Amino acid sequence: MNLHLHFILVNSEFNVGLANDLYEGQESEDNIKHLWEDEFLVSEPVKEFKILNNAIYTLAGLFPDDKPFSFEIWDMTIVDCITESGKTMQFAVSKKLLKKTEKIVEDLTNDTHLYFYLRDAIPMENPLNGVYIVKTDFPKELKKSHE
Repeated sequence: MNLHLHFILVNSEFNVGLANDLYEGQESEDNIKHLWEDEFLVSEPVKEFKILNNAIYTLAGLFPDDKPFSFEIWDMTIVDCITESGKTMQFAVSKKLLKKTEKIVEDLTNDTHLYFYLRDAIPMENPLNGVYIVKTDFPKELKKSHE
């Protein structure tokens, strides 16, 4: 299956009444529904995936001096993928950021779309493609090195 992940920042100032009254429920230039969207297609066909709620995500990598780091981030929603070639991949969002989620399966094209609607009122960090962490949960040690 082809797995598409959509991370959408919802505009909390979107006025549904205005959209309904003047634009048949649609957004307009002055009344935008979504501030941005990141869309990812997993780079190879996915054999299976599972969504883990209230999970711990391990953010790992290297500091600029090549010293390794590993931090546990709590209260995450994680999409755990296993590709047909056996590769594992993870995408993660802080639970506090989620306004709603949605899954759409297109049987004819063998595509699955996962939508994660994010709250715009909570500051976040985006250290990797497909990883969104509430700023207050982001490791302080990494803030110094990436600011």
